[in-house]
Amino acid sequence: MLSHLQTSIGKLKLENPIIIASGVCGFGEENVEVLNQCGAVVFKTLTLNPKKGNPTPRVAEFPYGMLNSIGLENPGIDGIKDKISYIKKLKCKKIASFLAEKEDEFFLILEKLENYKIFDGYEINLSCPNVEKGRWFYDTKILKNILKNLRQNTKKPLIAKLSSEKNLLENVRIIKNLNFDAITLLNTYTAIAVDYKNIKFKLGNIYGGYSGPAIKPLVQRWVYDIRKKFDIDIIASGGIISGVDVVEYLLLGAKAVQIGSAYFRNPNLPSECINFLKNYLEVKKLSLKQIIGLLK
Repeated sequence: MLSHLQTSIGKLKLENPIIIASGVCGFGEENVEVLNQCGAVVFKTLTLNPKKGNPTPRVAEFPYGMLNSIGLENPGIDGIKDKISYIKKLKCKKIASFLAEKEDEFFLILEKLENYKIFDGYEINLSCPNVEKGRWFYDTKILKNILKNLRQNTKKPLIAKLSSEKNLLENVRIIKNLNFDAITLLNTYTAIAVDYKNIKFKLGNIYGGYSGPAIKPLVQRWVYDIRKKFDIDIIASGGIISGVDVVEYLLLGAKAVQIGSAYFRNPNLPSECINFLKNYLEVKKLSLKQIIGLLK
């Protein structure tokens, strides 16, 4: 790894600022060589019990992005026991993502994750657009209670993945005051797609989460605004398809970035982004620390 690309997200030290976003890497992704080059991998979001996900079709593609409604299909927190050996193989930092449908389930999930003793930190998925239950960002009082208790029950780094749909600034303030290590900006944007020929919706669940290059300027606005208002580490997520996008987010104040749907089209994208960033810093004669937040 290249030491001059090292960054930190709160207490979590990364060899470089490239992170694989939740939903991209399950618990058996074969592209281990590329994953090991990343600073971290956020695994697919887990719930307390297994989830089958939403009805099909689950994906609709567009020229500048994709709409997905997977619905958090996952084996449940106990269902990853046979995946432990795979997770241990990864040399990068390993971050578990989780979401609960009931308030008290958060703490049961956290306890089980702690017992696995293999994760370097946790990302709390507070913003998934593809589930009816678990959209905790709508109620700041409940959200505050959940996050306070999570913070009290682990010393490991905690990251909150947020939505711009409601209470974003207030939620960031709560997270900051509760000493979370970082926030991820942002989850996908809730959207719908219409099949005009067959006069129906393109997704079986009607609603889905929109991701891809089209949302990048929207996310960049929030990274810039929140960087100015709050002293909290930011992981940027949205529309990264090249090293250029990585550098743009860093200049706006993100300390790391997450690569999402573009990974499916280009599994070598993380490596390409790392190399681009390295060359960019050499040409500009700047350090990674110097470019973070350079645009005021």
